[in-house]
Amino acid sequence: MVGTVGMMSAVSMAIYACIMLLVLAVLIVGLMVLLKLNRRLGEDNLERSKAKKAVEDSAANGPV
Repeated sequence: MVGTVGMMSAVSMAIYACIMLLVLAVLIVGLMVLLKLNRRLGEDNLERSKAKKAVEDSAANGPV
């Protein structure tokens, strides 16, 4: 009886460890997705600022 309780404890600990690994994997993947999204937004923002600067430069250099 005591051995059975010990085995159940070991099994529950193994299940807990598997669940924790899955949660950790989901968190890591979520972080990677957020970082990729942040980088893409940064690139878009950089392109937008370059386009805005080009429009301002062309407006300043254009005919008055």
